[in-house]
Amino acid sequence: MEDTGHSGFTLVELLVTVALVALLAGMAAPAMTGFVDSGRLRSAAEVLIQELRQARNRALTFQRTVYFSFSGTATGGWCYGWSDHGACDCRLPVDQAEACSSSDGLRPVLHRQQSDDFPLVALAAPGSASSHLLQFAAIRGTASAGSFSLSNKAGEVRVIVSPLGRVRGCETKARTFPPC
Repeated sequence: MEDTGHSGFTLVELLVTVALVALLAGMAAPAMTGFVDSGRLRSAAEVLIQELRQARNRALTFQRTVYFSFSGTATGGWCYGWSDHGACDCRLPVDQAEACSSSDGLRPVLHRQQSDDFPLVALAAPGSASSHLLQFAAIRGTASAGSFSLSNKAGEVRVIVSPLGRVRGCETKARTFPPC
């Protein structure tokens, strides 16, 4: 007697399907971590470039010297920020509005980023200094030249500030940014 009214999958077919899905997921996981690392590095570099450009624009617009400071810690953590009130210490608590902020008569705006926002991305300033300070001049937006290096497993991006105050990013592998 034939039972043609029932359709479905056998246990063997289901086990083969589950094994194939597990195999494909196992092969995709390493590629996904590389993709995530690349995205974190690109995002950290773009935010740093944007903050430096915003600091320069602030100096030009309001004719005030703007100070951009970087601080690194021995544990690998880092932070940076900028202010038009004087050199800021990005390690201070957020509730201290004078640290890394600007205001145009309304309320202070905080300009600070920390390594917690970009996990597994290292940021280094030139040399072995644990802190670095750039200044954007009120006239012409010129800067004390400098560079920063962001890196993780996906590669390295350099952010360069020219003496004219122009900010650009370059990459050794040239995926997102122009080559160095």
